[in-house]
Amino acid sequence: MESRRRRNDAAYFLIILTYVLAVVSHPSLISLIFLPVMILHAFTIDLILPKVLSRKIGAKDIAILAVNTIPYIYFFTLLILIPALAFLLSIILSYTKSKILPQLIGTVGISLLYLPLVQIFGGINIVDIGVYLVWTTYTLTEAIYVEYKLPYRKVSIKQLRASWLTSLLINVISIIIFPLFVLPLIEPTIRFMKPGEKLKAASQIKELGRKGLKRTILVFSLLLAIILIHLLIF
Repeated sequence: MESRRRRNDAAYFLIILTYVLAVVSHPSLISLIFLPVMILHAFTIDLILPKVLSRKIGAKDIAILAVNTIPYIYFFTLLILIPALAFLLSIILSYTKSKILPQLIGTVGISLLYLPLVQIFGGINIVDIGVYLVWTTYTLTEAIYVEYKLPYRKVSIKQLRASWLTSLLINVISIIIFPLFVLPLIEPTIRFMKPGEKLKAASQIKELGRKGLKRTILVFSLLLAIILIHLLIF
């Protein structure tokens, strides 16, 4: 009997949060039209990412990926090439010996959708750039943090810290844009710089996921608050 495939809840979760950030930044009729597009993206990543990681992607999967690009032919922006290249790179790297890089790049590819969506929904303002930098660097390092915590992954604490220190340097731009961007960086900085030991057993992974969910919602909520404050002020 064939085992039931486990749904990638993290992909749905990250796409929903990225979409909500973009909608709140620029609410419009187009943003509502894009809701089914986001659902399609989530379904596609859920279906195809496991095949990408196991190097079993086929012609049908390529066709599904192609369907995902159709809305962007009409609502074209050069910015959409950034997440598109990330997903393409994830597929290419899946054919190397690396098991971690395709996962990491595929994950950050989702959060990279934020700025193209904002552009499509109504245009980019300077705070959107700050949100983009914080959100993408956080989601990337959060994914590295998870890989570090897994007992069977060879991700070192130095690699995790280097990733977040680089992210902090990038996010100096965000803080200059709007000083409140320092707030969503506080908790991740404490956690990523002092991540503790790796998990002792696979049974702890579910708890790691629950804690990660809450912490990601915290960062998301602070970014949402910054967007709303900026809209009220300006």
